[in-house]
Amino acid sequence: MATAPGGHVTDPDLTTRSWLVDLVPDEVRLRCSYQRRRKRIVQYRVQLEIRHSDQWRPVVRYDNAHGFCHRDMSHADGTQDKTPVYFGDANETFTRAVADLQMNWQAQRARFLREIGS
Repeated sequence: MATAPGGHVTDPDLTTRSWLVDLVPDEVRLRCSYQRRRKRIVQYRVQLEIRHSDQWRPVVRYDNAHGFCHRDMSHADGTQDKTPVYFGDANETFTRAVADLQMNWQAQRARFLREIGS
């Protein structure tokens, strides 16, 4: 660990990465991020978002916040259903989350739009 300007402790082995994947430009995207210590993911988020009424709305999110890997299904009324997911370690869960949302985004978008009434 090193000390950065201002006295903040930094971890040279910790890498942070964030990016967007346009599945349908200006309509559907994945928001992905992780923190990795060496080759192991320690924190991640993979979120499917749709553009509705000129706002990006979260539809499904996989992450490991709150101390466990889970999927949050967002509903049009603002509520969420949280389901634990276990695919091995965080690396495997992150990889499967990206693959699941890339394969199933159309069904998830349709579900959310039905709830909105669009």
